[in-house]
Amino acid sequence: MQLRISKPDDSNEYYYTNITSTTYEFPGEFRVSFIRSEKDPIQAGLETFWKSALSIRGGGNRTYAYNRRRNTINFGEVFNHVVMIGGCPVVLSRKGIRYHLNGKSYSLSTIASALARVTFKSCFEKDPAKLLSGLYATLQLPENVKYCMENRAPYHFHEDYERIDVRLNVVQIDDKMLAMEISDGVWGEITPQQLDTYCNFYIHGQSRGKWKRLAPATLYKRLMGRSPTDSELKLMVAFLQQNRMQDIVDKRAIELVDDMLKQYKGRLSAVHDDDGTLLELHIRGKDYDWKLTNNKFKSGIQMVSTFIWQPVEERKQHENEETGEVTYNKVLSEPNWRGPICIDNMSDGSPLGDQFAGRALALLNDSMTIKIVNTIKSYLAAEPNEYRVDNNDLR
Repeated sequence: MQLRISKPDDSNEYYYTNITSTTYEFPGEFRVSFIRSEKDPIQAGLETFWKSALSIRGGGNRTYAYNRRRNTINFGEVFNHVVMIGGCPVVLSRKGIRYHLNGKSYSLSTIASALARVTFKSCFEKDPAKLLSGLYATLQLPENVKYCMENRAPYHFHEDYERIDVRLNVVQIDDKMLAMEISDGVWGEITPQQLDTYCNFYIHGQSRGKWKRLAPATLYKRLMGRSPTDSELKLMVAFLQQNRMQDIVDKRAIELVDDMLKQYKGRLSAVHDDDGTLLELHIRGKDYDWKLTNNKFKSGIQMVSTFIWQPVEERKQHENEETGEVTYNKVLSEPNWRGPICIDNMSDGSPLGDQFAGRALALLNDSMTIKIVNTIKSYLAAEPNEYRVDNNDLR
């Protein structure tokens, strides 16, 4: 089977890999769509594909199942197949509620996550040894645990009827134990399995297991093995309030923009208001000049508006005085900032700084971005480098 994985843009192009088996008849080709609402859209789409193939319920995504109803992949209730993902051999089996990958038992979500990673990697890597090594490296820690180590562990609690979202540091201290910072300099031990269950609620919203809806005092007791004193609890709550997720994310996003202004000096410049809020970002791309503005009246995937320095193509009527024949000529007006151009974020929740930085990085290489973002093309009236802002207003 040729597996086509939709690229996360509007180019209508795909990544390709092959999946084969001598004991299961795959369709000739199959398309996997990315899931825009997830933190990692391609990973989530591939996980849904593998869950649908392995689970007797056909996966939990009704929309995905509906789109593929004529092209079903499901191994059934009991199966034992050797499947080649690119050049990587994996043994997949199920009996009852037990799933096995290469002879070892894992949860369905862990197997689907590992297979999703090796599937995407096989689009670019053909060496079976490297693919198999990557598969085992992925299986050493659950996907949720890797996410927490890379992005901090999410946590929320309520204080005076207000929900407070927090990010907590997580580090690995040995092969079978992790540590989570729950107060200033206070680290509690948690196993990868416990953290995986914890994340099922605090990341995915699944109300199963014992690690859900934890008050700060309960979280302290779970990780430290005893209840906190009144002073320890007050210190913990103050520490959590100082580590609000949105504050951390916003701060890092603005730091990223500041770093880019230094790195691309001469091609990027910024305009701030009196209190330091980023209002505009000017970009000198390879072919065109661009302006990003802070869209204060929108949130979500369009917090930033995009403009391009271009003329407008107009039709001028011309009448021949001798024959009376009317013709139309195309002329270009004076250039100005044209837009806003509709460029959405892949997923919700990105802070203002990240949306500025993401678009700026793409527009610095605008010759490539124009090919994959179709909404830009209708604003291009002139040839590359034909109209440029004087000195690009960069300082």
